[in-house]
Amino acid sequence: MSISNVSESSLRQAIEQALKNIAAEEDDFKVVTDFHLHLDSDTGEVSIADDTDAIVASAVVEEWIDLEGDDEVEGMAHVLTALLQQMSDEQVFEHVNVSKPFSFVLEDDNQESIQELFYVDEDIIVLNNDLLKDMDKDLDDFFDKLMKE
Repeated sequence: MSISNVSESSLRQAIEQALKNIAAEEDDFKVVTDFHLHLDSDTGEVSIADDTDAIVASAVVEEWIDLEGDDEVEGMAHVLTALLQQMSDEQVFEHVNVSKPFSFVLEDDNQESIQELFYVDEDIIVLNNDLLKDMDKDLDDFFDKLMKE
């Protein structure tokens, strides 16, 4: 699943706005454990809420209007994770006035967590499933090759 550059830009601005809105609430670091992302598939609106369920930002993604099914939700999660990773690579999360660690979590209509999209911490790097899926085989192959030498 892919989205237009306009939709991606809109999502990025909403995430940045959520970070700014949370940080603006207090002079010191704001403690937030999760940013909750929820999709209203009727309108395509992705809302971002803090730990108190207060909406701090939102964006409309036209491609996600009437989005249904596990495969489509998985595709949406992949797009969001890729965007958050890109923002992390650009060090967007390094200079925010929000206490680390915090995460971005995708939720369903009942505010139940579907998937943790991205985890931000100063000292910990969380490896995602794509990177780890063949790690056992790679390590076994490496060990076998090492033992032969």
